[in-house]
Amino acid sequence: MPKHRLYQPAFAFLTLLALGLSACSTGFYKKWADKETYGILRKKASKVPNSGQAFLDITPPPPVRMEELRKNMKKEEFLGDRAYLEENARVVSLAEALDYAVHRNRTYLVQKETVYLAALNLTLVRQQYGPIISGGGSTTKASTDAITGINNLVRNSTLTTTGNLGFSALTRTGALLATNLTTNFVRFFTGGKDSGISQLGFSLAQPLLSGAGYLSASEVLTQSERSVLYAIRTFAQYRKSFAVDIATQYFGVIQSRETARNAYLAFKAFDFVVARETAMQKENANSTKSSVFRLVQSRIVFERSWISAIRDYEQALDDLKVNLGLPVTERIVLDYKDKDALQIIESPGTLDEAISIAMTNRLDIWNLRDQVEDTSRRVLIAKQQALPSVNALVNYNMLDNPDHNDFRLVPGNKNYSVGLNTDLNLNQKPERNILRSSIVAEQQARRALDLFEENTRSDVRTGWRDLQLARKQYELAKLGMEISTQRLEVEEAFNAEGLGTAINLVDAQRDMNTTRNLMVSTTINHTLVRLRLWRDMGVLFIEKDGGWVDVLNKEKPKGE
Repeated sequence: MPKHRLYQPAFAFLTLLALGLSACSTGFYKKWADKETYGILRKKASKVPNSGQAFLDITPPPPVRMEELRKNMKKEEFLGDRAYLEENARVVSLAEALDYAVHRNRTYLVQKETVYLAALNLTLVRQQYGPIISGGGSTTKASTDAITGINNLVRNSTLTTTGNLGFSALTRTGALLATNLTTNFVRFFTGGKDSGISQLGFSLAQPLLSGAGYLSASEVLTQSERSVLYAIRTFAQYRKSFAVDIATQYFGVIQSRETARNAYLAFKAFDFVVARETAMQKENANSTKSSVFRLVQSRIVFERSWISAIRDYEQALDDLKVNLGLPVTERIVLDYKDKDALQIIESPGTLDEAISIAMTNRLDIWNLRDQVEDTSRRVLIAKQQALPSVNALVNYNMLDNPDHNDFRLVPGNKNYSVGLNTDLNLNQKPERNILRSSIVAEQQARRALDLFEENTRSDVRTGWRDLQLARKQYELAKLGMEISTQRLEVEEAFNAEGLGTAINLVDAQRDMNTTRNLMVSTTINHTLVRLRLWRDMGVLFIEKDGGWVDVLNKEKPKGE
């Protein structure tokens, strides 16, 4: 069998391989990308507290299933004709709300995808510093028609098929290595000796001054590696704020519901008093209608407040559903056990200790400190780039034997070259500007870090003061509740005996309603202020489902 026939199966195999690679399914590419990207994320996330690969999974969540949640079997009178909205609705606790949020909140998912894309981009940058294979070819058939003599048509046809296979690699010293194999396949099929030649080439380009060395040559890779770490830290810090925001909105809905309930209680109280006063007026012909009118007018005001409070509660609940990634048409009611479980807790330690903890644990501060290092590194690179360009060049090509029709590279048939490529870089203005800009960027980065550290100290100081204030507000609300309860009892007793005035009863009932709302709001506010302080200190560790972990183990409810 002629030798050139041996190459036909090989050529066919290479062709089919190329077509197969080009026809790879989307699923294959997804698995390929995910395997490499998640590998990077696992390794990088291990260096970031409270961040892991499980938190960074961007797999779309399954459809919402609320069947596993218990139903609310209670019908609340204070909701009036809107009570049906809560009857048989699914009960969602704070833990379940956080779990829904971290898997379905649209903004949260975008943040996770941003981290994934940073790691995906790193896979491409890493490839630039490793062997890159390339291959291709072309097939051309050319025909020429010529008339010679009388009615004599001569047609010349030429089939040219070329192929090449190459490898290239950019090393971390700045050297570019390349290998390329080219050949003309027609010679293998036709056995011709004049259709072209094959060759195997090697080339090396190594910068000696500008662009030389690990620092400059690997800058793109270095920055990409660090950018992935920054993205993970940013996301880990974002998760803390996100959990606090969801908790704030969750308790805000509970507070809106309690406001509606308190408004209803105030309205019903006036409804009872109005009925009693009307009956007393009929029995006492000497009494005036002024007190009854005032009570009726106040009842109307409280009824309006009650109806508005129900509307505000429904709107707050719909807004929460959107942030949890639940359909707004889904009927839910929040678990009031979370409100009843709230405790007034004092943070341990001192303000100075809290600031010190924040400066150590805040991940966004870590990022800014590392970014200062980035700008300092770029200054050094800019200085090196201002040097003249001197590149060492080496080329070596091994050729085949043109007198044979098979693929046979002959070491003796070669050409090579060694030389230097120099650019004196006499126009220094671009490099001057880059260097000066790098120095300015470093100054700006240091100032940004300093400002952020000061703002963090300020945030912790503010949070600490807010926590003390929230404690005092709760104590005052508790005291006000006792006074309002006693006052309302006295005014109702006086009114029942005909000794009190309508205005005093109205004021007492209004104050009682305000105090009820304050008791709820101050309890919730103290919890949220404490969570925000933990967040600002960088000690609010988040579970996979979005719930937080109390890392301040010394915290105890006051009095314990």
